Amino acid sequence: MNEQDIQLLDDYFNGLLSPENAQAVEMRAASDAAFGREFDLRREMEAFPRRAAKRQVFSDTLSAVGTDFFKEAELKKSVGQPPMTARMTRLRWLAAAAGLALVAIAVWFITSTGSPSYRQYAQHAPLSLTVRGAAEQSAADAEAAFNSKDYATALSALDRLLAEQPRDPTALLYKGICLIELDRTADARAVLTPVAAGSTALLGEATWYVALSFLKDKNTAACKTELQKIAPGDARYEQAQVLLKEL
Repeated sequence: MNEQDIQLLDDYFNGLLSPENAQAVEMRAASDAAFGREFDLRREMEAFPRRAAKRQVFSDTLSAVGTDFFKEAELKKSVGQPPMTARMTRLRWLAAAAGLALVAIAVWFITSTGSPSYRQYAQHAPLSLTVRGAAEQSAADAEAAFNSKDYATALSALDRLLAEQPRDPTALLYKGICLIELDRTADARAVLTPVAAGSTALLGEATWYVALSFLKDKNTAACKTELQKIAPGDARYEQAQVLLKEL
């Protein structure tokens, strides 16, 4: 990996690339084995903080179990409980604590290595619109808001833009993304599905986000159905295959 490629990946994972350049990075990751390995490694690094947080929750749970056990043991001792009874109580409590620990381990394992989450895959390319005339200010407002992750404001600006240019596929795609981020997944699909069924260059992107909307709803079957529609050669194909394997 040279310095230029490292900077390119930095820009991609920090959301600094245009949609076209972000797609070019993904296509190269799919076709260039060395670049693809580095791309996958960076994606894992991006996901690591979420896994670390889950491991900390698990650690805190076990710590609380141990603290409670020793508090109860000291209480039994202080009130002078007969030795045999105290021993049996401790054995029962240890069995319960062990059961709780196993449950905690299972929960941690499932959340850290199990089903993928929407947030894990929600890496949006920056919004970049090219318009003129009355819609120009709406486009600028939409770009600024979306790229700063202010999805409610971006949605409002995109609606103003679409009032002037109702068939703009980029505006429709990013309106759908905003709706997903705002937990309006059904509304997002209503916007994205016609784009996914169309013939524009954003067909694959729209299909990808329809799939992610179902992933956010935890509708695995519907998510798989949409992912399988993404054709080989599309910029999202490799990601779709990875996600399919994880579902």
